Amino acid sequence: MGEAASVGDVVLRDPYEVLGVERGATAQEIKSAYRKLALAYHPDKNQGAQAEAAAEKFREVSTAYGILSDADKRARYDKEGFGGLEKKDLEVEIDLSSLGIFSTAVAAVFSKLGVPIKTTVAPMVLEAASAGNFNARPLRFGEPLSDRVDKSGCHYYLLELAQRHLDSGFVVGAHSSAGSKFKLLMFERTSDGQWDLVLQEDSMKVKKNTQIAGLYFLHCHTYHIAPKPSQLEIAEYPENALFRRLESMQPREKPLHLRPGQLLIAVYGDNWFKKVSYTVEAVIPADSSSITGQQHVQQLQSVESELLRTREEMAVFEKTYREAQKKYMEAAEKFGSMKDRVEGLLSTREDAYLGLLDVPHQGRASRDSAAANEQSPDGHPPPQSSGVFGSLWRR
Repeated sequence: MGEAASVGDVVLRDPYEVLGVERGATAQEIKSAYRKLALAYHPDKNQGAQAEAAAEKFREVSTAYGILSDADKRARYDKEGFGGLEKKDLEVEIDLSSLGIFSTAVAAVFSKLGVPIKTTVAPMVLEAASAGNFNARPLRFGEPLSDRVDKSGCHYYLLELAQRHLDSGFVVGAHSSAGSKFKLLMFERTSDGQWDLVLQEDSMKVKKNTQIAGLYFLHCHTYHIAPKPSQLEIAEYPENALFRRLESMQPREKPLHLRPGQLLIAVYGDNWFKKVSYTVEAVIPADSSSITGQQHVQQLQSVESELLRTREEMAVFEKTYREAQKKYMEAAEKFGSMKDRVEGLLSTREDAYLGLLDVPHQGRASRDSAAANEQSPDGHPPPQSSGVFGSLWRR
């Protein structure tokens, strides 16, 4: 144990050390250690000056749990350390169904503070889908359905696919006008009759308070872009609100062998506490009666192509900007230094002129006033010892 690495400005410690478990720890031991530490950094115990440090510690603990709770990530870390992990592997994933009310409150509060917290689908949902232990309603093209689902709960829908749907391209989408967070899932039936999760899309906030998610089976690439960086993430470098904005832009995954038949679609409640209000529907943009749908697809292709070009241009511009920023900071520092130097020299110059002309100023004025009150034996002020006028007096 004891290995550490850096990702950007964040220092990552050995996840086993962070959670206080041995390398041979069981999954249950890892989960128990995580829960204990999460409760230790509850907002009730870490208010005021401690809040920021607690948020950072919570991020560290959550990152460690995200690595060790995933068998693949843990195996790669055990073999190669942090060198075996990618940036996306370090994103925090939490199973809300496994957390108690206090742990959920911890995650919810820190999420509000800007700590990136990614949730995962509860294992019981995947097991229920795999075993066929669920009730599914039919989902038909062009017929939206609305409902409410519990937090960490799941509603299932069966969509009948024909070859013409595959040939023309289709979209399955969901939205919540109430701003509820959810996951849109797609399962395919395996050869042994079970349902296997093949696609997952987390809802994202768009415009005012609407959350949307979509599964896009079109004859063109569509791209996923992560939410904009939080204020916490850009606190040190505010410019990263722009420079990191398109960094996550990647083509969405699509099943390699989509076939006619049934698709199992599910809406998973991803709110911290409340039920999720949503609408789900399947659409065919290329339908002859949907000219607007075709136009939206073309617009999407155009704008995402432009975003890719802009990302490349921005990567080049960032280097230019950083160089200019460095020169500006150096120039600003030199400006301040020269300003102090000039002001100091001018002040010294003024003192010299005042002394030369024997003009009272500041601390010297009180001394000159006291001297003026002193009389010589003949009733006249004593001659000044210095200055032009003092010299003339002595003559």
